[in-house]
Amino acid sequence: MKILICGEGQHEIGNPTFWSDRRCEYIPTDGWMQPFIRQTLGNDVEINVIKRSELQILSRYRANRASGHGVKAMLAKQRASSGEYNALIYMVDADSNNRADWQEIVNQIEAGFQSSSGETACIACVPMSASESWMMADPSAWKSFANYDGSDLPPRPETIWGNRDDPAGGHPHRFFRRVCDEAGVADCTDTRAELARDTNLVTARANCPISLEHFLYLLESFQTSNE
Repeated sequence: MKILICGEGQHEIGNPTFWSDRRCEYIPTDGWMQPFIRQTLGNDVEINVIKRSELQILSRYRANRASGHGVKAMLAKQRASSGEYNALIYMVDADSNNRADWQEIVNQIEAGFQSSSGETACIACVPMSASESWMMADPSAWKSFANYDGSDLPPRPETIWGNRDDPAGGHPHRFFRRVCDEAGVADCTDTRAELARDTNLVTARANCPISLEHFLYLLESFQTSNE
């Protein structure tokens, strides 16, 4: 099974061109998306990545009925269909803890999927607030990864928000950084990948019952349709 994932940067999708000085070769590294996908679909899945910035919006697409994130979702589906992928997972943060804002972005992405023909299954992955919220959804993952008791983790992480420029504020990026500091780990891609590997998705989706539940439901539905 071949999956194409599309996201903003290496925290989400990893680094497909990481150069290992020790091995003298390129070694693809995971972001947090790959472990979540493998937990759900199994390890026998080929996952390739593309950054949203690689999807160029040509003038002829601006008149398309897709709007907002839908245009790039449409282009990502076209890329997945041409590569004969079984599924596309298109990821973008909601950048809001308002459920209506989250739903609007989901709607834009789904409209973009529908604007492109093709048989490739398409899944919207939209963390409410920001993806760091999902990384703080299971205290046991922090205990396993960093021997941290998770005492500073938010109880409903997808609802936190605040000024991104305020180090002491509630924005998920800032909140995650403070938790990393408390746990004694780096705020980096590897930390997110390790946390994702250790995250119990049953616990995490219970603590993020809107956005993570939606994503895992779509992923599980795709798995069921391909059994």
